[in-house]
Amino acid sequence: MRILLTGDYRRDEFTRAVDEMSRGAEVVRVDVLHAAADWLQKEKPVDLVVVAAARPGQFSLSQIEAVRRAAPLAPIVGLLGSWCEGEMRSGSPWPGVTRVYWHQWGERFRREIAKLACGQPGEWTQPLTATSEERLLSSERLADNHGSRLAAVVSDNCEIAGWLAAVCSRRGMPAVTLRGAPAGQIDGVSILLWDAGLPSARAVEAFQLGLRQFPGCRAVVLADFPREDDVRSFLAAGAAGVLSKVDVRW
Repeated sequence: MRILLTGDYRRDEFTRAVDEMSRGAEVVRVDVLHAAADWLQKEKPVDLVVVAAARPGQFSLSQIEAVRRAAPLAPIVGLLGSWCEGEMRSGSPWPGVTRVYWHQWGERFRREIAKLACGQPGEWTQPLTATSEERLLSSERLADNHGSRLAAVVSDNCEIAGWLAAVCSRRGMPAVTLRGAPAGQIDGVSILLWDAGLPSARAVEAFQLGLRQFPGCRAVVLADFPREDDVRSFLAAGAAGVLSKVDVRW
């Protein structure tokens, strides 16, 4: 697989995503977006175009469309930084471009690049007119067979706890919901979903202490607008992954 990577991809928050791409494909890097369009017209085709943007409005729609005209058959995916997470509500997101935030990249890239390699349809190959909901539904995997595995959901918000428990149930996994960490250990939990709220040193400490009550489980932290330092702190505290609640994909 061959990927054209362009835009502001040298930022620290994109380092893991760029490393992931380099492990899974041949990556051609072109720093300037209009130069990327020129490059695409002269070189052999690529399978995927990734545009890294650190903030809303950093690259115009006309620049994106120039790239699309130069490579009409290659999906264009936006690799987006933390400042882009409110753009869907208050900005002007690029139409027809799949949005993937820096902290979501690993799992989604591995899944979609495998589909591209096999010629299978996926979220990133949806028509340009597909809505974000249609893209999400196209990538959703129905209930997996988790057998007797048990999930635990820890959240101070009853609605979020109920929603996460429903997601687990849809995957065929029963879930218990808790308002805060339990006083004693709970055995038999395979997956812990921890709603951390707004990231802070106190939130990281609370998660680290709470994780001790669920021996042997893998923990996923959900946080509000996590930054690179926040993700590193939660991972160091024992989390298997950190997801933003702005755009959670299951």
